[in-house]
Amino acid sequence: MTATAVTATATRHAGFDGLRAERAGAAGDTRGATAAADRARAAGDDPGCRAAGVAAAAATADGALLDAAARWRTVAATLDGSAGAWAAARAALSGAIAADVDTAVRDLAEARDRLPEPAPRGLTVLIDGADAVLEALRGAVEPAARRLAGLAAATVPSDHLAPERWGELAATVAAAGGHERAARALLTPDPGTTQGARARLLAGWLDLRAGRLAAARDAVTATAGSTVLRRTAVVAAAVGVGLARRSGDDDALAATWHRVVPVMAGADVEILLLDAWGELSVAAARVSADDRDVLAAAMHAAVCAAGSPWWAVAAEQWWRVERAAVTADAAAAADAACRLDALACPHPVLRVRAEAAAAWAAVLGGTVDPLAVTAAGTHLDAAGRPWEAVELCRAATARTGDAAVARALLETVRRLRPAPGPRRAVAVDDLSDREREVGALVVDGLTHKEIGARLYISPKTVEQHVARLRQKLAVSTRAALMAALRDRLSRP
Repeated sequence: MTATAVTATATRHAGFDGLRAERAGAAGDTRGATAAADRARAAGDDPGCRAAGVAAAAATADGALLDAAARWRTVAATLDGSAGAWAAARAALSGAIAADVDTAVRDLAEARDRLPEPAPRGLTVLIDGADAVLEALRGAVEPAARRLAGLAAATVPSDHLAPERWGELAATVAAAGGHERAARALLTPDPGTTQGARARLLAGWLDLRAGRLAAARDAVTATAGSTVLRRTAVVAAAVGVGLARRSGDDDALAATWHRVVPVMAGADVEILLLDAWGELSVAAARVSADDRDVLAAAMHAAVCAAGSPWWAVAAEQWWRVERAAVTADAAAAADAACRLDALACPHPVLRVRAEAAAAWAAVLGGTVDPLAVTAAGTHLDAAGRPWEAVELCRAATARTGDAAVARALLETVRRLRPAPGPRRAVAVDDLSDREREVGALVVDGLTHKEIGARLYISPKTVEQHVARLRQKLAVSTRAALMAALRDRLSRP
């Protein structure tokens, strides 16, 4: 074959590589997509910026969200019309998730300016999703989660080049705002559907936080044999070190930590998953002071870049308290507790954390008030933080010099100690996950409207769930329903 023929053949194949890359990306073959994209870009033949788009999506999967946003921005500058609007919207969403708010706002404005008339429905959904994430970063987490949950139900094909599915984003926004029960419900797969690795690990993370350690371990085990790219592997790392930390085995924690450190290298802190990064930072505080400081600095930089939304500031300060508990840093705990207390005034959802932080700070400072510690521990447990509740009481027990106080605190530890199995135990198996979620909120005293707002469903749907609960539990009055639910949803 002549040199001219070789060149012609290479050019012809390169012309198809961008399309191959796009198709491989749509099929979930990130490695194949990246390889095809690299070939197309190396040949300088990338019609429609297909290869560049796949490279941007690959950067997202690798946890390099800021790099992905920059790549999409370059694509947007190259393309005209709706194609440029798609790229700008993807840049906005990637940047917002990585806390680059100012740039994301500009990217979103550009996407809107480029909207054709009429605009493709998928494009308007993408723009609305990016705007919802920015709304969460401005502090309005509940409305933002509700909008994203609505987009998850939109009858448009998912954008395989966008950073994340809407249902998963809705769950992370809800959890960031302190509504973890609603977040867990959003991640529960519909009957007959398969839960993806990221959704399963996000659910596992929420299970870990709520003390359902067996369920969290199952999530890690279930995804261990699948290909999990770096961005999702960071969530798996947080669950893994969290389980190791809760086991009380320092050697196991150190081994787990050194295994997950390479996973975090090069990944941007996702502001909506700040709590997961906080878990990693506390594990680092037990193993490596240098890694602890790097992670704490990265978390702080993300909070500042996001404009310091109240829920992100609260998360950062709570994890300062948890790290202070590991390092016995009373001054840091006291400072973080003061900041949380100030935030709890306008945001009552933070009261439990503020109360617990104050108790931790006092204990680390040498003052053990058994009533305050017991109250804080009880409230933490009721809020779905059983392990943190037990650790607070144990620390107070170790620091008191009063034998009677120590006995009382040990009794509290025995009462609060998480059960070895799943935290939620139902005596019968005929209640669906959604019915259990609704039932728990009924027990909490919420109205149908309030339950709907928490779970992002309509009051009418709540009413239907409650009617089924009455039928399944064979009760006719509200008092009987409450009693039956308390019995069925109680811990083992």
